[in-house]
Amino acid sequence: MRRTALLLRPLLFLLLACLALPVRADGPDLDKARRQLETIATRLERYDNDADLAGARETVLDIQAAAQALIDARTPELESLDARLAGLGEPPAGQPEPAEVARERQALLQERAALDAQLRQARLALVESGQLLDRIAALRQQRFGELLLERTPPPWRPAFWRQLGASAPRDVARLQALWRQAADAARGHWREGTLQPAVSLALAVLLTLGAAWLGRRLPALVAARTPAGPLRRSGPAMARVLLALLATLCVVQLPRGALLPETLPASRAALAGRATGLAVFVTVAATLGRALLSVDRPSWRLPAISDEGARALRRFPLPVALVVAVPSFARMVVAQARTSLDLAVAVTGLTAVLCTALVLAVLLRIQRLQSGAAGDGAPRPHFRPWMNLAVSLGWIGVGLSVLGLLTGYVALAAFIGLQLIWAVTVVAAAWLAMRFADDLVCTLLASRGVAGRRINTRFGIEPRLVDRTAVLLSAGLRLLVALAALILLALPWGSGGTDLVERTLRLLRGITIGELVLSPGNIARALLVFAGASLLLYLFRRWLERRFLPTTRMDEGMRASVATLAGYAGMVLALAMALAAIGVSLERIAWIASALSVGIGFGLQAIVQNFISGLILLAERPVKVGDWVVVGDAEGDIRRINVRATEIQTSDRTTVLVPNSELITKAVRNRTYANPEGLVKILLPLPLATTDADQVRAILLEAFRAHPAVMEAPAPGVQIDSITTDRIVFAATGFVPSPRQASAVRSELLFTILRNLRDRGIRLG
Repeated sequence: MRRTALLLRPLLFLLLACLALPVRADGPDLDKARRQLETIATRLERYDNDADLAGARETVLDIQAAAQALIDARTPELESLDARLAGLGEPPAGQPEPAEVARERQALLQERAALDAQLRQARLALVESGQLLDRIAALRQQRFGELLLERTPPPWRPAFWRQLGASAPRDVARLQALWRQAADAARGHWREGTLQPAVSLALAVLLTLGAAWLGRRLPALVAARTPAGPLRRSGPAMARVLLALLATLCVVQLPRGALLPETLPASRAALAGRATGLAVFVTVAATLGRALLSVDRPSWRLPAISDEGARALRRFPLPVALVVAVPSFARMVVAQARTSLDLAVAVTGLTAVLCTALVLAVLLRIQRLQSGAAGDGAPRPHFRPWMNLAVSLGWIGVGLSVLGLLTGYVALAAFIGLQLIWAVTVVAAAWLAMRFADDLVCTLLASRGVAGRRINTRFGIEPRLVDRTAVLLSAGLRLLVALAALILLALPWGSGGTDLVERTLRLLRGITIGELVLSPGNIARALLVFAGASLLLYLFRRWLERRFLPTTRMDEGMRASVATLAGYAGMVLALAMALAAIGVSLERIAWIASALSVGIGFGLQAIVQNFISGLILLAERPVKVGDWVVVGDAEGDIRRINVRATEIQTSDRTTVLVPNSELITKAVRNRTYANPEGLVKILLPLPLATTDADQVRAILLEAFRAHPAVMEAPAPGVQIDSITTDRIVFAATGFVPSPRQASAVRSELLFTILRNLRDRGIRLG
């Protein structure tokens, strides 16, 4: 397999070098790449271990990357040729074109044909490599499942131990040989020069001591320099974890460089690299557990765990990390030494037993705390539902692991035990990262944060908009953390983890829909364009409303209509610019709008009808903002004409939303459309036998004329509305400047009229 990879590397360099070569010289390289893919596809079923499949996968990935690089580099050249051909135009019909133009057209067509053929081959290689990657992923997943479900003699049977004892001498000899190889390599590297290894070891010791000293003081330092808020709790915890991660990476790399030569074989280098990763895992996992439990400083504790629960769990983080690291390293050493299957099964079984026993100890401690067995009269520790769910899943995993050990599925039992610990570690780290990201963004960028206050002061942006931006940024960071956690959780599942990483990276590179490429970069560019256009629209609309429109002769309703229409037009323009930023031309936008219009006509007919009605209201202005209208049972002032409905505020300060289509299709009474005057009408019933009609008429006219809100023209009037056998009804009318005053003026007039009638001894009928 390595020989195949070595043979392929010159091919890859040739593929990448095609940028500097003539177009025609690149065809054979693509043919070789496709033949290489065919060779891997035919040999795929013959690979008997995961290492060969992983090597084949890396080879295919290299071919795929080279083909994609070729496509990315040559596609602009093809577009340039198309533009030059379009500049020449179509050849004239029925008459020859000039010789120079014909030669230029022929040369461009030949160059375009060669380049198009090359790009087609590269795209075909890209498709074939993707299909081959899917086959490799499926095969690796199948092999992984077969490995987990492989049944071996259970470790509790005497026959297993007899076989292990029989193969022990050979296994010990192979392990000793591996140890001698490592020791000889270290001694040989040390003899080459003692100064550099000694300095590296001394630096590792000093760095370890410095990291330990800083780890005790860093949380308090971070908390002291952090603004008041949730960040004071998540900041120190994240600082401890990051310090442990960086310090361990540096400390482990120094002894590795001091003891191991650069010419170490690939298998031994891989073993050293995995040992480094396990050391980092142990340090980070133990530090993460101590930071989350925070026994010494309960006020910094992030999870909702009581002090009693934290003290009960404080001893478990380091043993849990060691139980994962030490047996895992032992399994890798056994695999490197190529010992017998019995020893590999024994080490795997030991891994399963240790992981299951430690997880069981943690579950029993939690159960004892929950049952109140920590002490008589002691407060019962509080655990959140998420922890109860984790405990339940832990019990299920322990049961499956024990069952696998008893029935001979040792690999499955070890895998379950390791996955329980790995999942808890990844979820805890992701939860801490999410809390830290959320607290950091809200502390710095929120409207009350350090940067948020400066943004409000310098740019005049509303605090709600700043808070909304901070929440969206926090959600984006949490989404990235969740995606990384999912990838880490899937890594141990055979090829599922690496495939998930590859597919995620493929998704980040973009999704091709026809000629449209949707990638995070294109989407981010479109969002930036839309945000910039929206900001310019906001500034233009504010200038229009505050500076320009007040200088015109338009009334308030007309100014509101113009500003709203400008906002709609600007939003459509901003959307078109955003679509153009991701590669959607105006012609395609027109086609999209035409296609959507069919669906809109059937499914969104009412919404579109209201939207068009709103535009008609803003343009024709049968009603406008500020008018007093009566629509059905609703009567009041129009406060706003929106896209779908119009807001009407009634006299009791409630808001009625009327669909715009009703204002167009139904009868609407606009009290202020042509004449803004309001009518005040009072009906006054009096006894027919004792009432002096002229005196009552004079009293009513006197009251109307005396009120300052009643207009002199049209003049108030009094008529007899009706006469019955015992009653006469007077109708007094007057006009006020606005219909909004009619109700209040009518009430005041009634008080005055009743008082005048009582003073003159006239009783109501």
